[in-house]
Amino acid sequence: MAIHKPTRSPRRAQLHSRKRRRLMKPVERLPVYEILYTLNRDFEQVLADFARLEELGAFRQRDLANVFRVLVQEIRAWASKELIDALKPLEQADWIHFSRLHDNTINKAKRYLAKKRRKSEDV
Repeated sequence: MAIHKPTRSPRRAQLHSRKRRRLMKPVERLPVYEILYTLNRDFEQVLADFARLEELGAFRQRDLANVFRVLVQEIRAWASKELIDALKPLEQADWIHFSRLHDNTINKAKRYLAKKRRKSEDV
């Protein structure tokens, strides 16, 4: 007697066949923008400190100060980009939401004014 058992692909193949998205926790924007500001301010302070150290002759090789400055600027740009990329979908969603609200408000105002105009013409 034959046993008819449905065959399935391995679980791993099922998981990889779907388009996988990285789920993000909802981000509170204001603290992220405040931290981004603080990070950039502090990176500026580090760059100013390197400039002062260079003026004092603390680096044996002059190019070493430039290397450090470039590395700090690269890390700052990278961190800023990552934070802004995380905020971009939220900002776009808000823009669309408020744009729709704006359009609805304008349309309601136009209908209200048209109705009021018709009433004043009838009187």
